[in-house]
Amino acid sequence: MDLSGPQREYDSQEFKNANPKGGVIKSKEFESCTFSKCSFRDCVFQYCAFRDCVFRASDLSFVHFKGCTFVNCQFSNCELIGINWAETAWSKGRLREPVHFVECALNHSIFIGLNLRGITISKCAALDVDFTDCDLTQCDCRFTDFADSRFLHTNLTEADFTGAKNYAIAASSNTLKKTKFSLPEAMGLLYSLDIVLTEY
Repeated sequence: MDLSGPQREYDSQEFKNANPKGGVIKSKEFESCTFSKCSFRDCVFQYCAFRDCVFRASDLSFVHFKGCTFVNCQFSNCELIGINWAETAWSKGRLREPVHFVECALNHSIFIGLNLRGITISKCAALDVDFTDCDLTQCDCRFTDFADSRFLHTNLTEADFTGAKNYAIAASSNTLKKTKFSLPEAMGLLYSLDIVLTEY
C-alpha cells in the first residue's frame, strides 16, 4: 500500500511488510490500524495522527514524527532507535492516553521536556536515552535497561523501576516520591547522596 498517495484516512487496516524506504508521509490519520513487520526506517511522518494503533516487530529507527499525535498506541518488539520524540505533538501537552513500549529498543532517543505520565517502557533497551525535564509520574519502567540514560529534573513520582537495571538517578536532582525500586540495583541510588559508605 502506497502511504504517499492521496488517501488521508485509514481505519482498522492492517499493514504488513510495508517498506516506504525513507519516504515522506504527510497529514495521514490512522485509526485502530495494525503495523506488522514493517520498515519505516529513515521515514518522515509529518502531522500524522495515530489512534489506538499497534506496531509489532517493526523497524522505525531514525524516523521523524514532526507534529504527530499518538493516542493509546502500543509498540511491541519494535526498533525505535535514534528518535527525537520532542518533535511530536507531545511537546504541546500530556498524552491524552498513554503510549506503551514493550520489549522495544529505544536506544539513543530523546524525550526532553515531555509529559509522559502513565507511559509504559517495559522490558526495553533504553540505552543513552534523554529523559531530562520529563514527567514520568506513574510510568511503568519494569525490567528495562537504562544504561547511560539521563534523568535530570525528572518527575518519577510513583514510577515503577522494579527489575530495571543500569539506571543512574540522582535523588537530589530528580523527584522521587513513592517510586518503586528493587535490590540490588537500588543500591546505586546511594552513590548520588553526600554520604560515606563503609563496610562493616
